[in-house]
Amino acid sequence: MGIMATLIKFLTGAGLGSRRFCFQMITQGKVTINGVPATSTTLEIGEHSDVVNVNGERVTLSAAKIYLKINKPLGVLSAVSDKRGQRTVSDLVPQEFSHLRLFPVGRLDKDSTGLILMTNDGDLAYHLMHPRYEFEKEYHFLVDNELTAAQIQSLQKGVMIDEQVTASAKLMKLYGAKGHWYSITLREGRKRQVRRMLVSVGQPLRALRRVRLHTLQLGSLGMGTAQQLSDEELSELSTK
Repeated sequence: MGIMATLIKFLTGAGLGSRRFCFQMITQGKVTINGVPATSTTLEIGEHSDVVNVNGERVTLSAAKIYLKINKPLGVLSAVSDKRGQRTVSDLVPQEFSHLRLFPVGRLDKDSTGLILMTNDGDLAYHLMHPRYEFEKEYHFLVDNELTAAQIQSLQKGVMIDEQVTASAKLMKLYGAKGHWYSITLREGRKRQVRRMLVSVGQPLRALRRVRLHTLQLGSLGMGTAQQLSDEELSELSTK
């Protein structure tokens, strides 16, 4: 019978995307098995004996897992592709990896810069993005004026967004940088969260850069460049 796997595990293992994305593809009827539309994410299939197509194209398991960290510039979308032809993080993937189905882990706004992890490892992406693990994400941000003690306290304790208070955050001023730069560390990931938190305390954001995802640091990686994770970086990211 060969090696068996659930359909969702097969698709994430093939680097199609995160579990959530693969689930959506299945429920939208875009996945077929041996020519028949898939009706369940938990259906077991033969990894090499069954033919799986997504949007009419056959999907096969990737031979190797690839992990890249990218320093995303302004104006670049955190997506695999864009129907309007806008530049995406996939355009920053080195040519030697362009044939692989790499996808970004999580989102970073078009108007933000910094750390993006690209991989074809759906299991690691699921591990890093699942809310129950509460992995930290650290950002550096610039505002026009110095935050008051009251504003800092509000941001640390949590502010109201969409009728729900944000989780507690770590906040500190960054000295030595030109302008009023701060570091904020979150354990949740709402849409445009840092921007909306600052607006709620009357401090519109001027610049935002992600510098850390869990244990993975942006470091001195140049803007718009990509770098494979070291064995140490991958080990820490996977096990902690």
